[in-house]
Amino acid sequence: MATINIPIGNNIIKRGDTIQEILFSFDALDDIDLTGATIRMDLYLSVSKVLSLTSGNGITIIDDKSFKIDKIDYADNTLPVGTLKGDLEITNSVGDRLTYVDIVYTITNDYTK
Repeated sequence: MATINIPIGNNIIKRGDTIQEILFSFDALDDIDLTGATIRMDLYLSVSKVLSLTSGNGITIIDDKSFKIDKIDYADNTLPVGTLKGDLEITNSVGDRLTYVDIVYTITNDYTK
């Protein structure tokens, strides 16, 4: 299973910053159909859940092969400083549940207030 580290590239995410949307697209040949699916992502700092997103509430299914984690505006970014770990789980229309990737968000301290 792959791990997606956010932020991607050399960017950083400071506590209270806007977190841009992240687009996920499966290849046309991949054996997945997001029609009627439910997508969930929970993030934890140690054993405490700090963020819970679902399709329709923070995750948008775009079509049968793509979805996005919606943008988190700066006013809504109350994520704690640290390494937040979780995963991305998709339940398809017939009830099969699969975890596709682990997610790691790294949030750093905001010094400019």
